[in-house]
Amino acid sequence: MIIPMKRVTLVAHQHDEANILKALQATQSVQIVEANAEAPDETALAKAEEQVQKLSGALVTLRPFGPKRGLLTAQPEESVGTIAAKLPEALALSEKLESTARDLASVKSEMEQNETAVASLRPWEHFPADMRTYQSAKSVRYFTGLLAAADVEKLSAIDEYAEYQFFSEGVVRTCLIACPNEEAKSVTNFLKSLDWTDYSFPKMRGTPAQAIASLSAKNRTLADRKKELETALAEQASGSGRLVEDAYDAAVIERDRRYAATELALTSATFQLEGWVPEDKLEPVEQAVRSVTDAYCFSSRDPAEDEVPPSYVENSKFATPFEQVTNMYSRPDPHGIDATPYMAPFYVLLFGMMLSDTGYGIVLALACALLIRLKKPTGAMGGFARVLFWGGISTMVWGVLVGTFFGMDFDTVFGTNNVFPLIVDPMSEPIDMLILCFGLGVLHVLFGVALKMKLSFSRRDWQTAIFDNFSWILIVLGLIAYGASSAAASAPALLGKIGLAAAGCGALMILLFKGRAKKNPVLRTISGLGELYQVTSYLSDILSYARLFALGIATGVIASVFNDLCKMLMGSPILILKILGILVACVLLVALHAFNIAINTLGAFVHCARLQYVEFYGKFYETGGKAFRPLGYRTKHVRITDDSAS
Repeated sequence: MIIPMKRVTLVAHQHDEANILKALQATQSVQIVEANAEAPDETALAKAEEQVQKLSGALVTLRPFGPKRGLLTAQPEESVGTIAAKLPEALALSEKLESTARDLASVKSEMEQNETAVASLRPWEHFPADMRTYQSAKSVRYFTGLLAAADVEKLSAIDEYAEYQFFSEGVVRTCLIACPNEEAKSVTNFLKSLDWTDYSFPKMRGTPAQAIASLSAKNRTLADRKKELETALAEQASGSGRLVEDAYDAAVIERDRRYAATELALTSATFQLEGWVPEDKLEPVEQAVRSVTDAYCFSSRDPAEDEVPPSYVENSKFATPFEQVTNMYSRPDPHGIDATPYMAPFYVLLFGMMLSDTGYGIVLALACALLIRLKKPTGAMGGFARVLFWGGISTMVWGVLVGTFFGMDFDTVFGTNNVFPLIVDPMSEPIDMLILCFGLGVLHVLFGVALKMKLSFSRRDWQTAIFDNFSWILIVLGLIAYGASSAAASAPALLGKIGLAAAGCGALMILLFKGRAKKNPVLRTISGLGELYQVTSYLSDILSYARLFALGIATGVIASVFNDLCKMLMGSPILILKILGILVACVLLVALHAFNIAINTLGAFVHCARLQYVEFYGKFYETGGKAFRPLGYRTKHVRITDDSAS
């Protein structure tokens, strides 16, 4: 549910500023807003940012050499004081690491340059002259380059006034051409007609072969130096990697606090803090200030009409993870309604229906439970892991109801006779399953309309609740009752009459009162007729729930096909082939079913979210809220275990 926000003002002595900010940061309940009309002094902030950048660079340097953390490795737990104490040592280490990283980059760059030079000289390995002195004759002009093998014979055209020699074989050949200076222009023009590329020797002494040997020797020495530097970095990564990670988080915490300090208004002796605090956090926030000093003034008020407070919600332990699903759509308007606690049960229900396989549900629930238990993820990752866990539980239940276990019938697995499914078999009774999906869709959509009625009543707008929302409940339920009465011969005729009357009553309410703001009766009627066209929207919304059936049956059919394919592999009458087929089938079953779980879990997650966002939220949800971003601990590598900011 949405927690009302309070605008707070705190005034205290400047000498208590740092300690008060630390205490408020520990509460993680105050979003500080700018109260400083003048340009703040950002010297301390710049220094704090510099610390973050230095430690970030150290982490980048150490990351390739450090031990890889497993997927299920949990973040270590530390107090703020513990990681803050590591800052000086880590900053000193970062200076050494920066120097080592520069040396390593220089060595790598020189090795790459040498390797490039060797590669360019390799085709000239048999060139016999010194690369810097072969052009010493003043009356002779030399041309060195690469010539396509197809043009080699064409060089005979310059035999009368030039000499040439090749030093390599292959599609492209290295060539030296010598001619008198007075013929140089003719040779130049002739080479333009060939597939010729000029080549200039690097400014090195000796023959290309000698240069190659020299460069290779240098690279061997550089490789030893590179290995020495990498070994040093690997030792630092294994011994001090944790130190740098902890210090980085401490530097981020300090940087955030320094940034908050730039938002304060200052006088010669005091500071003033303005911010937003959830209504239920006012007392802990004031207690945090009181723990630092008694010399303060703390006040709170409701938001003014021109102020837009951040949107802050609190939900039950079950519903809280589903806030991540809502956040993917939009934060709720602070004056609206939090959709998460109402959406969560439907999300779980519909997600399980889209997978509806007990085996898949067990695997999904166990995998997510293991991730939560060992990794202890927080934030978005933790929220989505818990959403999928509940989705796995729902999938298990739906799997029992429709009687499937890894694509197999429960009756086949347990040797029972016509016990399963407990409700409906989507393979043999697709129409019944489709009707069930549409029934859930009607419930989902109309529940959204009912929430809009609730919101309207809370705003004392009973006309919107009755005329604009309850009327649609009457129309939809009335038309369903009338349709059921007409389609089923056993249905009482009275049901159809009641349904038709309810639908007519709802339509009349819309026709007469939808345009109630307009005084002209003709315009009011036209508005009502336009609104009645929305019946097609409700119809399309309900039809969208056919995706529940489509994804559910797709999961089962694909799993069944995988089982049949592997059964064929195990069916050979030859013993050796049968054993081999069983081994291959076991591997394939694991791989194929894992793929099926992954792809259909993704499909269920996306399509279930789509049903919430369009069909459900579209009926009542008011978006546009801003996230509540309090001053707190935004750590990457450690989990803060206490509220102490010391």
